[in-house]
Amino acid sequence: MKPTPSGSDRLDLLHTFVRIVEAGSLSAAAAQLHTTQPTVSRRLQQLERLLGLRLLQRSTHAMKLTEDGERCHEHAKELLERWQALGVQVHTGRN
Repeated sequence: MKPTPSGSDRLDLLHTFVRIVEAGSLSAAAAQLHTTQPTVSRRLQQLERLLGLRLLQRSTHAMKLTEDGERCHEHAKELLERWQALGVQVHTGRN
């Protein structure tokens, strides 16, 4: 049994998922993240297992968000934006 990802690992998985959606493909996301397509694919699979949801419908020529994937993408973007804003506030001392 694999260990449950830590909080920072979960944020990394969400960041990878958002990048996949915004880039339009796993290979484009991998290039943007400076990693390999198999690594991005493993991260997506890990996030799907963690959430117990299928986030993307993939074929050899296309990728489409599932209904769950659409909801997850919106929440993930919001969460990552809030996390980034928190980091700015902590480092600058602003609210």
